[in-house]
Amino acid sequence: MARRPETSYRPGERRAGRKALRITVGLLITVVILGGAAVIVDMGLRDFAETRAEAEIKKRIPGSDSTVDVTINGFSMLLQTISGSLDDVDVDLAIGEEGVSALAENAGFAGAVRLVANGIELDSSIDVLGLTVPFSATVAPTIDGGYLVLTPTGVTAADAVTLDLTQLVDITGLGFSVCTASLLPESFTITGVEAKTSTLNLTAHGADVPVDLDALARKGSCAAQGAETGE
Repeated sequence: MARRPETSYRPGERRAGRKALRITVGLLITVVILGGAAVIVDMGLRDFAETRAEAEIKKRIPGSDSTVDVTINGFSMLLQTISGSLDDVDVDLAIGEEGVSALAENAGFAGAVRLVANGIELDSSIDVLGLTVPFSATVAPTIDGGYLVLTPTGVTAADAVTLDLTQLVDITGLGFSVCTASLLPESFTITGVEAKTSTLNLTAHGADVPVDLDALARKGSCAAQGAETGE
């Protein structure tokens, strides 16, 4: 008669092994669930902080047609919050024509400001032989030390005027600068500007941004330069 092969496992040992396996699987499932919950909590905290920051910055941006988009980068929002500062934050500001006009007014420009397909135009006028001749100047936006600098690049008479104003208008006196750093907390730096058909887009970056609300309330400032500023 053939004999059954002997095994070193007893019934009690097999039950203990299965129990250990169930415990291990249960622990793994628990870790996965807790890890997923932590990710969800972290995403919710990040979304809340971004929305809150957008609302606070929006209060500083002139014009009802302006928008703000805040992106908080980094691995763990929860750990960044506990540490008291955010490692890496990007801000995109889209300022509409109403807002750009308000910034220009703050800088002392009295004429109209228009956002057009090729950038920004300033409407003004000049007296020629006792007549008031309207014209528009095209300006190019740049960032310098926290200032938004609008530099004239050309001048064109109004549609009904045939005069060549290039020799009559001093375009260097049409440009102006306005402090846009004050639109953001002092931990941010304006990094770029681009004029589009309907908006003037500013980009900004913040490193080690404090989560303390009092610190965030402190406005940024511009490097000193011989220009008018507005807040």
